[in-house]
Amino acid sequence: MSFVLRAFLFLSFFSIPLFSENEEIFSVKSLPVNGRNEILLIEKRAEGITQIKTLSRSFSGNNYDPHLFFYRDLPSVIWVNRNKDVQSLILYFKGKFAQYFLDLPFEVSNPVVEEDIFGRLILLIPSPHGIFYTFLENKISNFSSFFKSPSFFISSKRDKDGIIWIVWSGFDGNDWEIYLTKWDGSNFATVERITDNNFQDIEPSISFEPFDISWKSYRGGEVFIESLKGRVYYEKEEPFEMDINSFIAFGDSITYGMVDYKPEAEGYVPRLERLLKEAYSKNIKVLNRGVPGEDTVAGLSRIERVIKEDPSLYILIMEGTNDVWHYPAWFTGLNLGQMVKISLSYRMRPLIANIIPKAFWAEYLNPRIEEINKYITQISKEYKIPLVDQYNAFMSYPEGKGGWRALYSGHNHPNELGYQLMAEVWFDAISKLPRFRETEINLRNERYRKDKFDFEVGIQK
Repeated sequence: MSFVLRAFLFLSFFSIPLFSENEEIFSVKSLPVNGRNEILLIEKRAEGITQIKTLSRSFSGNNYDPHLFFYRDLPSVIWVNRNKDVQSLILYFKGKFAQYFLDLPFEVSNPVVEEDIFGRLILLIPSPHGIFYTFLENKISNFSSFFKSPSFFISSKRDKDGIIWIVWSGFDGNDWEIYLTKWDGSNFATVERITDNNFQDIEPSISFEPFDISWKSYRGGEVFIESLKGRVYYEKEEPFEMDINSFIAFGDSITYGMVDYKPEAEGYVPRLERLLKEAYSKNIKVLNRGVPGEDTVAGLSRIERVIKEDPSLYILIMEGTNDVWHYPAWFTGLNLGQMVKISLSYRMRPLIANIIPKAFWAEYLNPRIEEINKYITQISKEYKIPLVDQYNAFMSYPEGKGGWRALYSGHNHPNELGYQLMAEVWFDAISKLPRFRETEINLRNERYRKDKFDFEVGIQK
């Protein structure tokens, strides 16, 4: 293995390490190697020797979401394999491999396996329909399910009596909360709700002696570590005034406007602002509220704070490109739908854009982006808001001008030509809104209380 790969391994985020009885430290990692994702098992021995084993080398397709567990002190790993339209689970167990092909109506991710009190391997899979479970034998039998709401971030741990404690993030219709149950070998206990607030509570974990549950709590763009010993509750504020000439551009580094990491380069936001000023009013402003590296979990936790800090009639939502590495499409779609729902609750006028293609690993990543974009299309239809089709604007860029890859400055971000195209696509969508079609409407630089504002047309009642 090259020095560069070794350095990247140790600088990357690993799974939580597990210790064997011999004080060996094990961890697993999904890492890009030679054009695809591989699953690596890392063993660090007491004498300081580190061994790295590539588990997924013999399996075609891409590999995701490894979960490390011990069976009789032997390190075992289960992960998701996707090969075109076929998804399966691959189990590394007692030094051997088994592949289980799945026929489930959702994108499988975040599988968890534990040995129960009878020595059976119980498999847990989160989904948009709840938590599915079965036992791993020679083949996977029929799945059962519990907790019928969208679920993600499952974590489990077995206590000294062999009882498996399970925590996860479940969606309650408004945000992600923490839930708890346990498996005694025969039944799941009644599900207990651990949190009840307006934050995004994710990635829970369990510890014993003393018993505690900890999790990440995203509050207004900040991340806190919470536990059973400390909870924070949140009260929604009263309505506020909004600026009818202001647009919030909300998203990640593509909204922020990164171009080869050059601070002097312009993204789509200032370009769009110029187009709107020239066409309609010099009082219009487009506020750049993009955060590089942000995924939809962080975005969902941040959006309400941004709305309160920058009261604007319009919000341009474009996020999800960073989710493609970690989360299933349904999870991203759910978070984006909540962003739209929050915007509408403040009587804002949201527009949502789909995600532009990836120039890096296009063969593997763009099909995943297309799945996310299907959910974004559904969101626009469900909430009856404009869909801004940035993806097809890029993909249809003329081959005679270099095709869609000519719009990129690197693997992930557009160049200035690409950002100009994005600005024009946003402008075209905005120009079709009722307010901008009605040219006689005066775009005065005034602020109105949102409860006195006509949402659809944009004029004072």
